[in-house]
Amino acid sequence: MTHDAITLGKICAPLELHCPQEYATTKITGVATLEEATAGDLCFLSNMKYAAQAEKTAASAIFVKTGTVIHSEAILIECDDPYLRFALHLRGLEAQFNPRSGQSSSAIIAPEAKIDPTAIISSAAVIEADVEIGPHTFIGAGAKILKGSKIGAHVNIEAGVVIGSEGFGFAPDAAGKYHRIPQLGNVVIEDHVSIGANTTVDRAALGSTRIGEGTKIDNLCMIAHNVVIGKHNVIAAQSGVAGSTTIGNHCMIGGQVGIIGHLSIGDNVKIYAQSGVMNDVPSNKTIFGSPALEHRHFLKSFAAFKRQGK
Repeated sequence: MTHDAITLGKICAPLELHCPQEYATTKITGVATLEEATAGDLCFLSNMKYAAQAEKTAASAIFVKTGTVIHSEAILIECDDPYLRFALHLRGLEAQFNPRSGQSSSAIIAPEAKIDPTAIISSAAVIEADVEIGPHTFIGAGAKILKGSKIGAHVNIEAGVVIGSEGFGFAPDAAGKYHRIPQLGNVVIEDHVSIGANTTVDRAALGSTRIGEGTKIDNLCMIAHNVVIGKHNVIAAQSGVAGSTTIGNHCMIGGQVGIIGHLSIGDNVKIYAQSGVMNDVPSNKTIFGSPALEHRHFLKSFAAFKRQGK
C-alpha cells in the first residue's frame, strides 16, 4: 500500500524508536510484506525464518528485533517488538486507507438509543432502543445491536455481528416438550473490545452477558447467554462458549474450541485449537484435545494411544 511520503525519522519518533541520523530524512511511501516490497516501502521482520526474504527484499527500511544481524541493503530499525511497532505504525496510517466517519443514512437507529457523537455507525446497521454506544466505537455494516445492549468506548464491532440476540434457554416438561425461557437480561461490552464479523453474543436470561475490557474475539464465534469473559483475552475463529461459563483474564483460546456451560476458566489459560473443554480449568494451565487435558498429559496419552496400534 502506498501513502503520502513520510520521513523515516518522523515514523520512528512517535514509536519511540531510534533512527540513525543519516537515515532520518529517508522518505517512506508505503508499507508491504518483505516479498512484495519495492523501494520506498517499510516492512518488518519478527521471525528469523523469514531472514532470507529480508536479505532479498527491495524495501527501504525494515523493523527488526534488537540485535538482529542480516545482510540487507534496507535500513534496519531495531526495536523490542517489530510486529507490534509495525502494527502501531499501521494504526497511524489507518485513516488514509480506511476512512470512517459519522452515521450512515441507511442505518436503522431507534430514537431512544444513546450514541456518542464520535461513534461510527455503518450502512444497514440496526441499533435498537435502550442501547448505549460509547465514544469512538465502530459498528460495522449490517451489524445488529439489540435492545438493552451497552457498548463501551473504542470498541470495534465488525460486519454482521449480532449483539443481544436471545439466549438459548428452554426447559423440558415431563412429556419431553421444551418450553422457552424468556431472556430478560442484556449484553455489556467494555472498552477496547474487538468483535469479528458474524460473531454473536447472546443476552442473558437474567443479569448480563459480559465481555471484559480489551478482549479480542475473531470472526464466527458464539458467546452464549450469561457468559462472563474477563479482560484482555483473545478468542480465535469458530469458537463457542456455552451458557454461564466464566473466563478469566489474559487467556488465549484457539480456533474451533468448544467450551461447555457452567465452567470456570482461570487466568492466563491457553487452549489449543479444536479442543473440547468439559471441566473447570485452573489458572496458568495449557490444555489440548477433546476432551481437553493438560498439554503434557495429552501428549503422553496420545503417544500411548499410537503405540497401541502397532
